[in-house]
Amino acid sequence: MFTSKSKVYYEDTDSGGVVYYANYLKFIERARTNLIQELGFSLKSLIEKYDCHFVVKNIHCNYIQSAKLEDELTIQTNFIEIKKASFELEQNIFKDDKVIFESKVLMVNINSSGKPIKIPDSLILSIND
Repeated sequence: MFTSKSKVYYEDTDSGGVVYYANYLKFIERARTNLIQELGFSLKSLIEKYDCHFVVKNIHCNYIQSAKLEDELTIQTNFIEIKKASFELEQNIFKDDKVIFESKVLMVNINSSGKPIKIPDSLILSIND
């Protein structure tokens, strides 16, 4: 399991101070970027070295409770399944140790031409460590 923290800023909210629904997707996207960095890579290095671009193919999410201005959030990311050119993640957002947003995300690795390609072995090894 990988954990990332985020704070809710004014720009994340509507006029009532409640997080706009699409911003939860931004929070989990940032957590995926942090996960790649925790594994010892960067998105830029994966592009330059392997022509590797991870894109969301499918996402299912459940909004349980709203986050509000200045809330401290924790995003937990777990790998569910890793295949040759894709992986599925469970990403949940917590506020005060309570789940407020649940998601399952299917990521596919494509090259710059948009064709699915194998996930680099070095990345797979880092995930499995």
